[in-house]
Amino acid sequence: MSNHEMPAVRMDGRNPPRSVPASPSQDRGSQVQSPGLPGPLPARPGGPPGQVPPLSRARGTCAPSADSDGIPPSGARRECPGSAALAVCLAPLASGEGFRLGFLGDPGSGKSYAARIVAQEYLRRSRGLVAVANSKGESGWTGEEYAEVAELRDRPNTGRALVFTPPATGDLDLEEIAVWQWSCATNHRCRSLVIWDEIADAAVDGEWLDCEGRDDVSRIGRCFTHGRRLGMSELWGAQYAHQVPREAYETTSCLCVWRQAGNALRILRTRGYADPAVEAVIAALPGDDVPPADRGEFVLLRRGRPWDGCTYRF
Repeated sequence: MSNHEMPAVRMDGRNPPRSVPASPSQDRGSQVQSPGLPGPLPARPGGPPGQVPPLSRARGTCAPSADSDGIPPSGARRECPGSAALAVCLAPLASGEGFRLGFLGDPGSGKSYAARIVAQEYLRRSRGLVAVANSKGESGWTGEEYAEVAELRDRPNTGRALVFTPPATGDLDLEEIAVWQWSCATNHRCRSLVIWDEIADAAVDGEWLDCEGRDDVSRIGRCFTHGRRLGMSELWGAQYAHQVPREAYETTSCLCVWRQAGNALRILRTRGYADPAVEAVIAALPGDDVPPADRGEFVLLRRGRPWDGCTYRF
């Protein structure tokens, strides 16, 4: 399906996409009243149903700034609110650009829960769409559900949160979602965030899947490398570091890492995210050896910059 054939999208239930101004200031939460996700987010793992802490709730006393490059003088690990990490990760929205954010961690560590919080905050700060590439078919995502992009022709979205989930007997065409996101930006001047819930489903051993009929060029990779200035944001999740394609690593400025060990830490160091000090902290983060309610602690790594000495939790 070519770009000019993509189904039309709606920014909200009332206005067509062409009504969205292109200036960077329109994405600033202080100037735009956004409705947020249509419905409550699921509970934090291990918590009561429907209970999601507000982003302003602080855990600890740390509040690092987005431009902080200093190494903690004591080297001590400090627990900080997840909202502080989120402010750094979503900072490009204030200048009208898209962001690149990676989530890496063991299964059950809290990545999907954190991704839902990112989606909520994106809708608050931006007028753009959120699309979840739910290739694992997990429940808990909030939004209008589609099995493929083509369904938007007959059933256009009425809200700003879309969830693409594969049918019970088939797979999700992740490349089509990338083509759709590109069309939103270039044909409709519509900003968007795509959450690639499991980026490994679009790759094999760190290489994008073959794109037959598309000149063997991954449209997902092109969104990562060429979409930032068009307001295209990407959030990718992965359980295994070696399965993440190079373009995702090299365009991602912020990487949130839950517990990892062994080869994963070597890859993070090779890619310019980690150093020995933070590697020991990552390996010691809580994982499946503790109850779900005690998991969720992660570190924020910024490519080419020293670790800020903090661990975070939403």
